[in-house]
Amino acid sequence: MPSPPPPDVQTVRVRLDYDHDSGLKGGNRFYLSFTGTRPDGSTADTLATTIQTAWSAQFQPLFNPVWQLVEVDVLDITDDMGASGFWTGSDAGTNTGTPLPADACMNVEYDIARRYRGGKPRIYFPGATDGNQLNDTTWQSSFISDYAAAVPAFFSAIHSGAPGSMGDVNHISLSFYKGFTNETPTGKRYYATPTYRTPNAISDPITGYAPKAEISSQRRRRTSTTF
Repeated sequence: MPSPPPPDVQTVRVRLDYDHDSGLKGGNRFYLSFTGTRPDGSTADTLATTIQTAWSAQFQPLFNPVWQLVEVDVLDITDDMGASGFWTGSDAGTNTGTPLPADACMNVEYDIARRYRGGKPRIYFPGATDGNQLNDTTWQSSFISDYAAAVPAFFSAIHSGAPGSMGDVNHISLSFYKGFTNETPTGKRYYATPTYRTPNAISDPITGYAPKAEISSQRRRRTSTTF
């Protein structure tokens, strides 16, 4: 397998890892560009702690206690020699009520200037309760408003609280793939293999956030990635 292309700007990948009381795991992944000095391990640890503090302030009230943030994993992916840093602990949510199924999520779409086929970049947050539902398919308007305030506040806190040596830190989307190649393994039908961009992944600054009214489902666990 070819390696993913490096981004076209200096970038750290951030992964939020969650544990569920049932033993299930979940996670979120996003990317931050930076203009200053590349972080060493200590600086990446500091950034991870900053992100955990921002998460606790903004998202802990929106997650049911059956979900706990247990790790923030920061990795400099500017090239394949970047440093990594971590926060580990156990931050349980404080959103009271009966928890919804683990795959029920708030879908927050990212606004970017570039148009492309395939939808919008987005992030899925678990942790809601029955009290956050308007009905079986839709969130309460107050819950949508809570996320509309929490998501930009979260990234703003990261921007303002990131280590000064990293310069200007901003939330971005990264596009690693462009098109696909049809493959025909022996004895199997065609399938499409995504094609990596060359020479770099394309970055897009995030200009806004749009929580969706519909209750979304994130069936695949987003807990592991090599880039």
